[in-house]
Amino acid sequence: MRAYYEVGLERDRLAHGYSRLEFVRTQELLSRYLPSEPAHVLDVGGGPGAYAAWLADAGHRVRVIDATPLHVEQARELAGSRFEAVEGDARALDEPDGAYRPALARPPLPLARAR
Repeated sequence: MRAYYEVGLERDRLAHGYSRLEFVRTQELLSRYLPSEPAHVLDVGGGPGAYAAWLADAGHRVRVIDATPLHVEQARELAGSRFEAVEGDARALDEPDGAYRPALARPPLPLARAR
């Protein structure tokens, strides 16, 4: 899995093709359930930060945790001062209970398109 992510394709994946639909649909669903006031969002496996940037721009406080160093670097570049990105393992989060509402987690690999 790490070898796949270290190739660097994930940074722009949500902007193109079928993955764009994934991004828009996830935004729609999150918008339905996020509180109107700024939430403290933990984005576990947040990759290069596409969702975190969108959430931060909507006024939420966001922390991305990802196991891939390249993704953390890309998320930090995208973040500027809008959100935080750190390297970590979803199986052993070092976050206090209840500090974030909501916590987001998505599948670790993008769905492959049938050819």
